[in-house]
Amino acid sequence: MITLLGGNLIKSQNIIVWGADNGNLPVNFMNSGAYYYKDIHNYLDNFVGTWEYINGNDKFQVTFTKIIKYHSIDNELHYNFYEDGIAFQYKKYKGSLLLYSSPILFEPTFKTADGIKLEGTFIDYGRITKEVKWPPYVGPPMAGTIYKQGGEYFHPSCTIEKISSGTSPKIKFHLYLRGVNAGFGSPYDNPIYAGQPRLSIPNDIILTKVP
Repeated sequence: MITLLGGNLIKSQNIIVWGADNGNLPVNFMNSGAYYYKDIHNYLDNFVGTWEYINGNDKFQVTFTKIIKYHSIDNELHYNFYEDGIAFQYKKYKGSLLLYSSPILFEPTFKTADGIKLEGTFIDYGRITKEVKWPPYVGPPMAGTIYKQGGEYFHPSCTIEKISSGTSPKIKFHLYLRGVNAGFGSPYDNPIYAGQPRLSIPNDIILTKVP
């Protein structure tokens, strides 16, 4: 079987499933280009569509789109595999006025192992940022330091949980930080962000699917 992807002919991949017992895989399977995390149970379909949260005159919408057989490749992280996943876009409204619309992503940042909990990384594009050093470490500048003008978007981890189906499907939306970020307990601890809001988007909310 020959599959056309991104204009290149590639051989079909070995099918594996997120969260399943995939047997004894080679140590370097995620860098071989020979494996494909496929949504064989169509769990991702449970989240596809537009969901919204309304609080008075404010409205927050998230649209989840299923991405099929995306080629995840990163030479520095030694990634080279294929995957199905969910990409997202969000919008903020004041009444009927659109205040902000995030960029449309064409790569998956979310996955699920059971069709109930969707996990991945959310990008808070709308948050005010300032110029930062990369890597973000404490100390004088070093060779190879990159100054990112305008700052760095915040990438909190995100959990989406399906809490109801039927005629009015609902999901629970939760953002959180985890791990240590290269010298800071979290990016929010960086003193240059003092006085800025923690997030520009609502958190710990229930969203209802838009018909």
